[in-house]
Order: sequence, then structure tokens, then C-alpha cells
Amino acid sequence: MKDLKVTFVPMDIGGCGYYRIIYPAQALYNYAKVTINPPAIFTCTEQDYIYTQRICHPDVFKMLLQLKAKGVKFIIDYDDVVWKELPSYNKCVVHQDTNYKGMKEYLSILADKVTCTNEFIKESLSEFIDPDKIVIIPNALDYTRWRFDYYEPNDKLNFLYAGSNTHWSYSNTGDFHKGLINYLKDKEVNIMGTNPPFLNVKSNTPWVDINSYPIIFANRALQNRFVLAPLQENYFNKCKSDLKYLECCAVGRVALVSTFPDSPYNLSHPLQRIPNNCTESTMKDIVKNAIKHYDEIIKYQYEIVNKRWLDRNSYINILQ
Repeated sequence: MKDLKVTFVPMDIGGCGYYRIIYPAQALYNYAKVTINPPAIFTCTEQDYIYTQRICHPDVFKMLLQLKAKGVKFIIDYDDVVWKELPSYNKCVVHQDTNYKGMKEYLSILADKVTCTNEFIKESLSEFIDPDKIVIIPNALDYTRWRFDYYEPNDKLNFLYAGSNTHWSYSNTGDFHKGLINYLKDKEVNIMGTNPPFLNVKSNTPWVDINSYPIIFANRALQNRFVLAPLQENYFNKCKSDLKYLECCAVGRVALVSTFPDSPYNLSHPLQRIPNNCTESTMKDIVKNAIKHYDEIIKYQYEIVNKRWLDRNSYINILQ
């Protein structure tokens, strides 16, 4: 494998570009001739593979097919569904029809292999390409960036939400259902990222560079008792990964996560689960029980993350 030439091309410099492309490339650096290109910059350098992500638009497919004609193979990663059944509050919904057209016409022609994060998104991708060419590689955390000591929470009842408006809009509360919003109305809520207008927010930490994110997220999370990770039951969220849960596991704070059939958070501890569309009263009981069993849940979370550190072998197997 030492002689294998692989060009990794992220499509953005946010979390997806790093978690799914740049960090795996760095993990493989001593095991193949790895090049990491700037975002969305594709070059033909007689490499064996181009490993990229989220190729959906027909024009991008057609451009990359010109490189494939020169002999390069393509591996394409998808960590979100952006071509089908997006909820109205997701800002990517305006692109889904064009993306679907591109996937339907070109994915099976361009991709030699496809990687994704879970079974549900694999099933969605199977509409466009032979499922035997699809490999599930769950999201993982880099140990050097995400290994933190544990600190006991203080006695305050407060909550951190770190997220973007792909999960809600200014006219739609999205993944925050009514019972959760009502429960939080008189609670201290702190935000990292975009500020949901329907929450009573005490403090806001703006978006940060992804290389700074682990330490800043840990610092903010450790000042709160819980981290919120709500999801409504819909097709988009079933295709999501459990990355936010892993981050909470690593920093040692209990995540309150939504569960439903095929939820990405169904591996969570039963006492940290928020039933979909639960009531304010149910939320109160869930938080009460989670506080009572906090140490038990934390231990469970550490057992989960210790099985999910970034492993170069998953990617070596893809390239062989």
C-alpha cells in the first residue's frame, strides 16, 4: 500500500470536510502517498484514487467524469442525505431536486466505491449504486484532539446546544418539539453556533474554526450539566450520524438525545433518551432521572467513545 497514491479532496473546511476527509487522510499519511487538496480543488496527478465527498450536482459529476476518463478511480463519501425528503426547515431543501437528478444519472458511473455513516443512508444510496460498492464507516474522533479529563458537573441545572439552522428555521422550530421548548423556557440554555430564537438563551459562542472546536466545545460543555441533541423523526435525521453524541461522550457530559426507529442515537443509554415529541412533564422526569444516574450514564458514554477512536484500518481496507 505504500506505493498507492491517494488525493483527498474535502468539499468544505467545516466539520464534514475534516471528520470525513481530512482527518482520515492524516491517519493514513504514513501508509500511502497521501495528498490533501484545498476544498473542491480537483487535479489529475496520476494518482490511483481521488477520495472526496458530497458529490451531487450534475455539473460537478460531469466535470469529474473527465478526470475519471484519465484513469483515476473515485471514492465518494456521503454523511448526510441532501437529495431526498429533506424537511422544510432544512436550508438545503432548495437543492434536493437538482441533487437527486445528479445522483440518479451519474453516481454509478463516477464512483468506484461509496462510503457513508450508517445503514439508513446506505439504503438511500442503494437507489443510485450497487450496494456492494457501499461501505459503512461510522464517524470517529481523533484521540489526540478529543481525549479530555473528566470533571464533575456543578449543581447548576443548565444546558448547552451546539448546532446550526439545518435543524430549525426562523419560522419553524424544527427538531425542537413543543414539550422540549416549554421545559427549557425557564432554564439556563447556552449556545454554540447559531442561536435558535425560540430558546431563552443566556450566552452564545459564535462559530469557531474546526481545529479549535474540540477544546472550545469541551470548555463550554463542562460549564453545563447537559448537552442537548434533539432530532425530529424524519428521513433526513435517520440518515444523520451520531457525531454529536460521540463528542459529548468524549468531553464527559451527558447528552440528551432523541430516539425513534432508526434514530442515529439508538445506541445511547436508556436514561438519556428523549422520546420523539415528548411532553414538558416527561422532559422533567427524564432530566430528574438523568441527574440521579449521571455517573452511570457517563461511564456508559465513555465505553461507547472508546470503541470509536479514528482507526486507519477502516480506510486501509477501503483502498485495498
